[in-house]
Amino acid sequence: MFSVTQRSLRFFTLTLFMAMLALTGCQTAPQKGLTPAQIAVLKQQGFELTDEGWAFGLSGKVLFGSDVESLNAQSTEIVERIGKALLGVGIDRVRVDGHTDASGKEAYNQQLSMRRAKSVRNVLTRVGMREENVQLRGLGSSVPVASNKTASGRTENRRVAIVVSAD
Repeated sequence: MFSVTQRSLRFFTLTLFMAMLALTGCQTAPQKGLTPAQIAVLKQQGFELTDEGWAFGLSGKVLFGSDVESLNAQSTEIVERIGKALLGVGIDRVRVDGHTDASGKEAYNQQLSMRRAKSVRNVLTRVGMREENVQLRGLGSSVPVASNKTASGRTENRRVAIVVSAD
């Protein structure tokens, strides 16, 4: 018959604990951040690194007419191209920030900016991005990129930015 002593049981428990500790140390931590290939595609598509991540909207804006929430054909093609490129390198989560110029009431502009962001999300979902992976923000006229005192400045401010988190 086999007899288990307290000493052999303690040795077995300690050995088992050490083996489990060694195995957990061998696990690979999940990768954080973007891969070099993903960054290359972001740059190729016109994204720029900002404090909030990689943003498309500074150098290549998706612009809207005054009081217009729907994308024109050219902007739709740009968003489709971007969505396909992002999905092609495994980027499947984005944030879409809608903006307006300062014309009109702020409450209305906030709603209009959200509708603009939704227009872009609709195009991204048509090319394969999941709706729940597209975060929307309607920022109204709170983040202008140009002066609202000129017609050209107001045109620049009627935009949507697509942002990819850097982490």
